[in-house]
Amino acid sequence: MIRIPYAGYNYYHQDGWEINRPNGIRFYSIIQIRNPFYYEEGGKTVYVDRTGFLFYRPLDPEHFYYKDGPYTDDWIHLEDDNGELDELFEKLGLEFAKALIVYDSSEASAIMQSIAAEVRKKSSNHDFIMDSLARLLIYKIADAKAESVNPKKDFASGTLESYRPAFNRLRGRIYQGGEAARIENVSDLADEMNMSISYFQHVYKALYGVPVTKDLIISRIEYAAYLLRNRNAGISEIAASCGYESIEHFNRQFKKLKGCSPTDYVKEQHGLK
Repeated sequence: MIRIPYAGYNYYHQDGWEINRPNGIRFYSIIQIRNPFYYEEGGKTVYVDRTGFLFYRPLDPEHFYYKDGPYTDDWIHLEDDNGELDELFEKLGLEFAKALIVYDSSEASAIMQSIAAEVRKKSSNHDFIMDSLARLLIYKIADAKAESVNPKKDFASGTLESYRPAFNRLRGRIYQGGEAARIENVSDLADEMNMSISYFQHVYKALYGVPVTKDLIISRIEYAAYLLRNRNAGISEIAASCGYESIEHFNRQFKKLKGCSPTDYVKEQHGLK
């Protein structure tokens, strides 16, 4: 059985981030980095100019980073009883300690979101659910690799990267506290970039591997979690502060991302569960 003791979804660092573990960790790791990044491969520093995955075995040296702007990643740590993971990665052609670039990582990203939510739960079927999600994730990544095409194919040479500085600033603003709550329409963001909505969304996903609408939801929920931890206010008030007119809609999105309701989240933070 494959187990997932730890997971994180959409970990955002405004000023860049670095992981340097010369002796690795005791788990297998799957990391999706949603921005350009550097990593060490065979003693050399390799630059990856777009979203990519990294896979590591237990005790593999891990060194990856990006310090030139905002950094975002999803990650999970895995362990198994009998070497299944080595066999599965080999069968699917997924290489350890080597970046994998795919054009569309949206399905894999959605599974990693589910894993990060499920890791908080202690249901009677938790271990079986985690085992199933881990296998589904690995197969979906392999499918994305097989179907991968160059994300720059729809753009003139160099055009996509020319958009990155402005889009990095925009994405950084989306993740600044309650800013996402004040963004009512994607069309407003497209207008800022002097683009049509469809082209703006196309560029955003090509750069970050995730739709702008998902980033807006994640930012709102993360800000809500911050307020629940730090402000003595009712849930309906916090939902409104995060741009939600419907408390039911807020509760659904919060539970989907965090794995529990806002009420249970507050209890958990105060040691009441």
